[in-house]
Amino acid sequence: MTTVEELRSSGFFNVLGEADLQMIGGFTEKRVLQKGGIIYRHGDPACKFYVVTRGMVSLRELRPGDTVGIAFETRMPGEVFGVASLMPSKQYTLTAVCQEDTELLEVDVGRLEELIQANPLIGYVLMKEVARIYFERYKLCKRQLYEMVKTPTLITALPG
Repeated sequence: MTTVEELRSSGFFNVLGEADLQMIGGFTEKRVLQKGGIIYRHGDPACKFYVVTRGMVSLRELRPGDTVGIAFETRMPGEVFGVASLMPSKQYTLTAVCQEDTELLEVDVGRLEELIQANPLIGYVLMKEVARIYFERYKLCKRQLYEMVKTPTLITALPG
């Protein structure tokens, strides 16, 4: 169980009122993981989403046999990840790895969906926040792609 203050200070949940936070706190757990800890793997069933409260999480493409993988993004305190759990596919598309000792809020999406069925306004407010976050990420991705295309890198092969 997580307190209202812990949810509010996480950043993501501060769009909700106290009564809503009390209900969500009832099915949100704190998790503490060490550096290198794997939160979930690509292809795992997605039934939780997370908010980083301390530390850093890398979201990477890590296939069987890979030891490092390709890091696509990182999540810092106040940032949310694992929202594939809110989508119909209910399957994680990347592997989440702790880059340092990390503390997370872990939200049980099944219980959240039950709450949203009873109170659709909570779902609307949270999905509006998720949409805002993902639109900001989309704009960042667009800027990065623009910079890549605008100034291409020349890669040459070394002889031999």
